[in-house]
Amino acid sequence: MLLTPADRGPAAQPDAGRDAQGSPWLAAPVSELSVPVTPRAGGFAQAGALAGGPLDPGDGLADPGLADASVRHGGCFVRPLPLDNTCAGAARRFFREALAGSDLQGDLIHDGVTMASELAANTVNAHGNVEFGGQGRRPVSGIPEFWLYLRSCGSGRELVCKIFDSEPGWDAGEPLPVGAAVPAGPDSIRGRGLQMVAGLSAGRWGHHLSRGRLGAWKVQGKAVWFGLRIPPGSDLAASERVCPRGSRTIAELTAALADRGLGAGLVPVTDPGGDLAVLSVSRQLTVWCRGEVIWWQEPDGGYDRLMASDLVEATERIVCAHEELLGGPGGEQAGTTARTTDRATDGATDRTTDCNDLGDSGEPGDL
Repeated sequence: MLLTPADRGPAAQPDAGRDAQGSPWLAAPVSELSVPVTPRAGGFAQAGALAGGPLDPGDGLADPGLADASVRHGGCFVRPLPLDNTCAGAARRFFREALAGSDLQGDLIHDGVTMASELAANTVNAHGNVEFGGQGRRPVSGIPEFWLYLRSCGSGRELVCKIFDSEPGWDAGEPLPVGAAVPAGPDSIRGRGLQMVAGLSAGRWGHHLSRGRLGAWKVQGKAVWFGLRIPPGSDLAASERVCPRGSRTIAELTAALADRGLGAGLVPVTDPGGDLAVLSVSRQLTVWCRGEVIWWQEPDGGYDRLMASDLVEATERIVCAHEELLGGPGGEQAGTTARTTDRATDGATDRTTDCNDLGDSGEPGDL
């Protein structure tokens, strides 16, 4: 877990053996949770200044910034999950809340609600890195989170639901995700949830290293996700955020990465209004943008490319690459984290091509 100035004494953690139901906060309704978040407007303005000047509606984008955009317009729906056994029910409510007013079919909603519930239930075993402040009554970082957003998938769109927790590994939760490819035995009491997710998502699920979006410090952990293809006739299939270009893309990406705790190492190099821009995330990770396409080199040496309209997905992948580099051989914190299954998996393989990759991997000069 990231070092923080929070209390480290006995009051910083819940009493040993204390039942979650016995705490007024842990058993409180989700709507009553108080989670400190990073001010977004200031960070976005600062990123704009770093990238060559303030970002105003006069630069061709009248839509809100990425942090304030709705799911329909390219944003990410984020909610904190309770630390008790109500987390599964909260995830079901959040899934429906995020898609309220959409025209998605009832069976698709039902599948998504079921899978979100299964993944959220696993977070009850992933509280080891939750940090409490004050008198130990409120968390300040590391709480489980519910995320939902849209991304491109081939010629269509895909709904992505992710459950984040601050345990990078799987020691305290369900078995490793490969368990979904090996049916649980008749007497098994674990592993069935991931089997259900693998089946209902038609193999569109996986997990990866990430960082939290909520809390005073954006702690390291993992995100477990599933994807649902949006029917072509749905209004969500046609929804898409205005695609930023060049320096504007890098400015928004800089703000998004800073909001995930990576701000100290970000160095954007842009020409205001230009179509070509570069962002140095760390000494091992650089992002390029030309027009409406962004790309970066992954830890395995290949290049990942996305359209700038998928900036939430791009941010998540870059955060994942950053965390993998921290934990990989020769990384800045070698050995601290383990590489996990990549963005797309059927539960039987460690890595497959994601549906919204732009062609084959290649050098940046190929674009």
